[in-house]
Amino acid sequence: MGCCKDDTVDENPGVVVKRKCRDVICVILFFVWWIGMLLVAGFSYREGDADRLVYGIDSYGLTCGHLQTLDGRTMDFTELKNTYYLNPLELLEISNIPYAKKVCVAECPEVPTCTTFPCTVDEMFVCPYYALADNDLYGKIAGVDDIDTSYYDQLATIPDDTATADQTAFIAELSGLGITWVDDFLAATVSGATVTGGYYQLTSQFPGKGPCYPVYIKTADFFNRCVPRFPAEFTEGVTKFVNAVGDTVPEEAKDAFKTLWQSMGERFARYTSDLSKGFLILIVAGLIVGLVVSVVYLLIMRYLAPLLVWGTLILVNLALTGVTLYSFAMAGMLGNSSWVEDLVDKLQEFGNPQAVDQEVWKYIGITAAVIAGLVLLLTLLMISRLRVAVACLKVASQAIGASPFLLAWPLIPFMLLLGLILYWVAITAMLYTAGDLTATCRDPADWTAFNFDEFASIDPAQLLVDVASLDDASTTECYKDLTGDSLRLACASDPNCYVGYKWNDDIRYAFLYHFYGLLWTSQVIVGISCVVVAATVGQFYWAGGDVNKMSSWPVSTGAKYGFIFSLGSVCFGASIVAILMWIRYVLTFIDNRLKALSGASWCATWFTCCISCCLWVLQKIIEFINRNAYIMCAVKGTNYCVSAARAVKLLVMNALRLITVNIVGDTLIFLGKVAIAATCGVCAFFMAELDYYNNPVDHPKTYLSSPLWPVLISILIGFFIAEVFLSVYELAIDTIFLCFCDDCDTHGGEPALAPPILLDVMGVDEPSTAAAPIVKGNKVLPEAG
Repeated sequence: MGCCKDDTVDENPGVVVKRKCRDVICVILFFVWWIGMLLVAGFSYREGDADRLVYGIDSYGLTCGHLQTLDGRTMDFTELKNTYYLNPLELLEISNIPYAKKVCVAECPEVPTCTTFPCTVDEMFVCPYYALADNDLYGKIAGVDDIDTSYYDQLATIPDDTATADQTAFIAELSGLGITWVDDFLAATVSGATVTGGYYQLTSQFPGKGPCYPVYIKTADFFNRCVPRFPAEFTEGVTKFVNAVGDTVPEEAKDAFKTLWQSMGERFARYTSDLSKGFLILIVAGLIVGLVVSVVYLLIMRYLAPLLVWGTLILVNLALTGVTLYSFAMAGMLGNSSWVEDLVDKLQEFGNPQAVDQEVWKYIGITAAVIAGLVLLLTLLMISRLRVAVACLKVASQAIGASPFLLAWPLIPFMLLLGLILYWVAITAMLYTAGDLTATCRDPADWTAFNFDEFASIDPAQLLVDVASLDDASTTECYKDLTGDSLRLACASDPNCYVGYKWNDDIRYAFLYHFYGLLWTSQVIVGISCVVVAATVGQFYWAGGDVNKMSSWPVSTGAKYGFIFSLGSVCFGASIVAILMWIRYVLTFIDNRLKALSGASWCATWFTCCISCCLWVLQKIIEFINRNAYIMCAVKGTNYCVSAARAVKLLVMNALRLITVNIVGDTLIFLGKVAIAATCGVCAFFMAELDYYNNPVDHPKTYLSSPLWPVLISILIGFFIAEVFLSVYELAIDTIFLCFCDDCDTHGGEPALAPPILLDVMGVDEPSTAAAPIVKGNKVLPEAG
């Protein structure tokens, strides 16, 4: 049933058909673990709330799109399914986003926006919930619902009142600005020590100073989040107010203000919106093109293996040479010869060396030259062995050609992995939303809210330092003595606090269990795929390359071995790899948390790095052993330990041949993966250059601020698809090589049943009499002499 029980290798040549289920205990453990995974799923749905992710939460921790209560009031958000940040100035930096105050709204504000001061249209403002408004406004305005966020016009109806000390001080600051429209506003709304309702409309022009907030920019609905859309003209529109101040604001301060709007926070918002608008690019260029090009590449490898090998090597060398010449041209290091000047002129059409740091291009060119030289040297050394790689590709192609369904087989593990990932992400998302309501605070000194009355005395250099220091800002759990609605109200009124749901120990343990289940199951799927492909290709080898001597449905036979007889062995090997991966990820997480909390010492960091590195090396060794052990499981039907021992023995005995075949062949296949990913990237780039994505006038809803993220994600999708498809060829080569080694070991050092092409490339004379196997009823037996 497992490694503890003796098992022996069938010494007869050929694929063993009479087999039994191996490592059954591992199968039982695997299914028991999945029962626990289902329990975790039930726990996540009980403790979490998917709508917190779908619709988001506001600053009070209330879920948009839900009917809830707060402080005894009914908050009916069933029609308010979008979260909106009240003050866009708080989003200038990503680290500031958690503290930015937000409310639930029915629609994300689009037009009109406040670009000319003063803003006077009601739609140009979004306010906090009326029942929770600042300045004790609740009850002073008639006809406004408790959850209403649009009552700027009604502010004018607030009864006159005596100005408070804070209001008096702010009125004095406004009077000192010397701005005409501000003075007119003050004259109409302030009379001595009395302020009218219009005063609140005036203070709302300045974010954070009044009850309402101006809508400076349009927002896009991105998964029910109102993501700011920062057009190029936004900074110019907003700074009209700053420019109106005249000499009061230094030019360098204006430049610093504009620089802020080009910060990481702005780019993050734009790129997030680009992914949403470029979703069609991801589907077409990433998914569809990746699938099509992968299949085409497999067909090319099937029929044009020699051309592919030589063409790939030539293109790689030419590309590296081109990069080297381009870098030296940009660095101005190619000399003054006429042909050099012509070459430089051509290369400079793609870049201006005067506009970049030539010293950087110099080092890039030197590095590229060294790499190009090493690759060229490696190519020259490989020439004599390229026949080996070509022959292996040919034999692998013949094996796959004998079982055409193998080309479609990667779709099955691909769909299984995709389904696993979607399931895991769904449960993880539910766990993410679970936990206890807590408040997190930062030191107020870590950030000073932006306001225009301080803009005149801004220090641009210090401002940039303050912004950069946000990444190092420390946070603590606060308001621990409060719970429920009291905690929500206290944190929402604190500009340096935000509420969220913090994991307790039960959720942490559930996630660790769930995470290991992902690693283990994904490795099981990969292992089953290995067994299926190896069993199918193994039949081709032991049939001497004769298709007529294979079973009628070799892939179905391989699937039976993988999903039934060798499933326990696969679970055994997969568990070892999953454990190593799990430990590595947990160590990395702990190390990052220690650095974030207190800054780990260099000794602890070094120690953790060494442990992680050793575990990574061990993981790669086990993965290599697993791969070959699965091949032996598929061919001989033995348990995991016996198969692994047999595979390691054969590989050690044929180490030089292993280097020749595997390294060269796998390198060429890896270049194929890169080529497929690059093709997806090129297609994505050309799609992003279409008028549909570049014309903000005719196509404002699909206009991309940058093609960067759609192209990068398309490349990643293409590489993942190529990884799945080309793994068939990689495994086919490994299977043929290991079967060849087993053939040699069984027949006293001389192969007896290898296909003729492989015999020739290995320098072995083809035997005059070959004991070619005959397949009868899916049973592979040696032919009687």
